[in-house]
Amino acid sequence: MRYSDRSGGLSAAERARREALRFRAADMFAGGIKPPWAAQLLGITRKSAYEWYAVWLKGGKAALVSKGAAGAGCKLTADQVERLKAELDRGAAAHGWDDQRWTAARVATVIAERFHIHYTARGVAYLLQRLGWSFQVPVHHATKRDEEQIQHWKRWTWPALKERGRPGVPGSASPMSPARALRPPKGRTWARRGHTPVLTVSYGGQGRVSIAGLVCVKPGMRTRLIYRTLTYHRRKGEPKGFGVEQFKALLHAAHAQLGGPISLVWDSLPEHLCARMRDWITEQEDWLVVYRFPAYAPELNPAEGLWANLRGTLLNFAVRGIDQLTVLIRHGLKRMQYQPGLLDGFIAETGLVLFDPP
Repeated sequence: MRYSDRSGGLSAAERARREALRFRAADMFAGGIKPPWAAQLLGITRKSAYEWYAVWLKGGKAALVSKGAAGAGCKLTADQVERLKAELDRGAAAHGWDDQRWTAARVATVIAERFHIHYTARGVAYLLQRLGWSFQVPVHHATKRDEEQIQHWKRWTWPALKERGRPGVPGSASPMSPARALRPPKGRTWARRGHTPVLTVSYGGQGRVSIAGLVCVKPGMRTRLIYRTLTYHRRKGEPKGFGVEQFKALLHAAHAQLGGPISLVWDSLPEHLCARMRDWITEQEDWLVVYRFPAYAPELNPAEGLWANLRGTLLNFAVRGIDQLTVLIRHGLKRMQYQPGLLDGFIAETGLVLFDPP
């Protein structure tokens, strides 16, 4: 029997353990124990037991001896492997790609260019795993999340929000996300096992891009996306992000485009809760009603799906300037404006029922 020592195969120690397991199975077969019962006693699958039984019938116990690792050896020499490690440590952007993800196909391209050796994507994955690399993505958790508060909001506040209507006047429910400084999103990439990859971006220090958006729904109408972007170039007197005036302008624009009163749901961003914004909302009570999401519950906000989708188009992107990043973001948002089905998916993902069936 032969097993690969690559990913999905067996190491030398595991091959030895497996060989001993096959020998025990052979002794059971010789004692008249059938494969299904042997599989149960040994904790293996029936498929493996029947395969071993067939081999044992043909060649006896000797046929179950391990034949070592399968597959050909590494195509790269030890020196080439070290050179490859150095090339990979430089990052994907250093080799001409616009983003900094190391995919198997890209590593294969580097190997072909540097060493004139062909590797398949699967072969590259095996090679990287032998070099101590793995496919990784960072994970984030909110430590202040209050599950009881979230469940209370979903049970009591959300139904009350839906019931509060304005008879005889068109309505619009507009879940909103705060302005976002879109820091470089992180996607899965090959990196050394146990070492979280650190990806640098070329536009650091040049500013940032902030985004505010409304996912707007209305019975009988297609779901709409209304957004604004703000680019901060670190110039004197330039706003660093969305403030009260910018949010007011966005809501006025939404009111004009939607042509009716708005029931707005947003989170607890400081600009949303400040005295100036509260006073302004009170003055607009004839067309604007505002509710708040519970704290640390982004899964209730449809706009979170929008930002996640946008980040998916910018994973580890190595932009060459803040203005280039702004263009990419606007292009991604414009694309989603013409996909009402995608916007509906963001809403459905929250699990909140916007309109009760008649």
